[in-house]
Amino acid sequence: MEKVNISGKIKNWIRFGLVIPLATSAAIGYSAFERQYPDENLQIVDAKVTGTMVSVRSLVNGKVSELIFNDGDMVRAGDVIARLEVSVTEEAIAQLESTVALARQNYEDLKLGQIVTIPVKRLITIPAPYVPPRIEYSAPSVSSATLAALEERANRMDALFEMGAVSRVERDAARAEYENALAESYSSPSYIQTEPGYQPEPTIIEEIDYIEEWQPTPPEALLNAENAIKQAELSLNVALQKAQETEIIAPVSGTIYYSAEMDGDLQAGNTVAKIGDSNELWLAAEVSEDTFNKIPLGKPVDYVLAGYNLSGTVIEKIAPEPEEDIDLEEFGFENIGEAKSAWIAPTADNPHPEIKSTAWIPPTVENSHPEIEFPIEENAPAELVYTLKFSLPAERNFECKPNTSTTVNVRLF
Repeated sequence: MEKVNISGKIKNWIRFGLVIPLATSAAIGYSAFERQYPDENLQIVDAKVTGTMVSVRSLVNGKVSELIFNDGDMVRAGDVIARLEVSVTEEAIAQLESTVALARQNYEDLKLGQIVTIPVKRLITIPAPYVPPRIEYSAPSVSSATLAALEERANRMDALFEMGAVSRVERDAARAEYENALAESYSSPSYIQTEPGYQPEPTIIEEIDYIEEWQPTPPEALLNAENAIKQAELSLNVALQKAQETEIIAPVSGTIYYSAEMDGDLQAGNTVAKIGDSNELWLAAEVSEDTFNKIPLGKPVDYVLAGYNLSGTVIEKIAPEPEEDIDLEEFGFENIGEAKSAWIAPTADNPHPEIKSTAWIPPTVENSHPEIEFPIEENAPAELVYTLKFSLPAERNFECKPNTSTTVNVRLF
């Protein structure tokens, strides 16, 4: 009886019998995978070249007059990388130096004291003239004309008596009247004082004289003079420093990329250039939480940079720090049920407005029913930032300037 060797057939049957089920299972599994995870690409826009770069800033206001290097050149610490035109002129510095000198001289003069003019009051007494007593004068009552007439009459009466025309009595009466008048004419005049004499009060007037007197300078004036010197010196030093800071110096060695442009205006604090290791560069992009969770580390990506089609991988995923849980009851809130989506404004009872819920609302006079939702959108915290970092080719023959933007394509499956 012929022996039949079936070992080879058995081996082939076993081999194909195992392969076919495995292939069938793989096909079914791949089909299910494709149905669950369809082919999908993600585009991440505004990915920017970044790295461990040092920003070199301007210390003064000015205009860029010279850029010494080109983007991508290597520089050493201490190299002059740019020059500025500043607004401080030699005339301005000379004026500030003059101001300092005058302030110092003024201080020295004040230390010596000063001659001041002082007004002095002076009283002047003007005496009044003496007022004499008032005296009334009384002259004799018989005038010379009357006396002459009486004398002529007495003589005529004598003549008439001799003729017998008048009697002795008439003659004697005329003679007596004359003699009485003659006697009265020889009497002295009379003086009568009607008011006494007196001395009036003197007149006093006020006059102001000015005299010069040396006085020491008050301490407050010396202090003000010292402060004036310090202020003038400070202004001069600032101007001198600005005049000397027309050169921008590289603080570190590395590859330079300019942020400023020729003839561009700079303010103090503006970035002139960035310097760093050109090998330590990557692409970085901020993405949503959903995109962040979809893309795993090491996922291949491709992008266009400086006209080159390039490839890389996801080298790092940076998620925001988780927020600290806050015990609402610690701040006097009452749990009234399911949380509603709204931002609570800060209050004395709730100093943590980052709590995203209106389900925890303390009862107040205005809101005696805290279970009633009143959404408040004020003072919401900033959105959480998720960052993806993508690798750049290690060897590059193209310019890779920081902040250059591109779009990164990610094939998820």
